[in-house]
Amino acid sequence: MCVVALAESIARRGGVPLSEEEQRILSEIEEHLYQEDPRLAREVERSNVYAYSGRHLKWAIAGMVIGILLIPVFLAMRSVTLAVTIGFGVAFASGIWAYLAFRRVTQAGINDLRRKRRTLMEGDTSPEKFRRRFRRDEDF
Repeated sequence: MCVVALAESIARRGGVPLSEEEQRILSEIEEHLYQEDPRLAREVERSNVYAYSGRHLKWAIAGMVIGILLIPVFLAMRSVTLAVTIGFGVAFASGIWAYLAFRRVTQAGINDLRRKRRTLMEGDTSPEKFRRRFRRDEDF
């Protein structure tokens, strides 16, 4: 389940772990979401910062291309003012949008790498690991 997995990953990263009651409530909320609107639930499950920023990056690059193509069109119409304001403006604004989307993706990737490195260095400190060890010791 999506929400429960998110809560568990937050707890693994050093966040406040959820109590059994809170996990049960989140599971119920998630089940109700799947029952009421399965399409939205699937979309939320698939969505992440990479997909979101990737879509924005594609649109920004398309905007830059359109802006650059507008410049010679307006110059051919002998309108330097329109070429500069509209063509360059669209390309420039799209370039800023592309930069922000790219930065969001790279920052998320850097954060993921830091998190993975931290977990590799610290080891698995999750409560579930402790429970597994405790159960393993009881078996002997």
